[in-house]
Amino acid sequence: MTGYRRCPSAVVERFLSARELRDVGSCLALVAEDATWHSPVGPPQRGREGFRRAIEEAYADTRWFATETLGVREHGDSVVARVRNRGEREGESLDSVQRLVFRLTDGLISDVRIHVDDPSAVSSFWSDGP
Repeated sequence: MTGYRRCPSAVVERFLSARELRDVGSCLALVAEDATWHSPVGPPQRGREGFRRAIEEAYADTRWFATETLGVREHGDSVVARVRNRGEREGESLDSVQRLVFRLTDGLISDVRIHVDDPSAVSSFWSDGP
């Protein structure tokens, strides 16, 4: 684990790989206790339990959901990842390329901000009705 702590992009790549595999426990091992997950479709989720909810809800509330990492690079004091999320939920389809901006503190993810390619399509997909 110490090798990952020295390289922020390696921490993020490991987190995203675990997320793709739905390995929530491995994701949470890379998250600080007081971390914050910012999504454009809901209020911020705080702490490891907030991250757990954010990750699990994507899979639980969909007919199917898949996330694919397209690239990861360090940019100043943050790590930026491009991901493609696809899924089906309540008759709606999602195919969205998103940019996730990660900040790390002491080798752990302390903040994630999600920026989506089409905010209205993403909001429509995750809404609870018309």
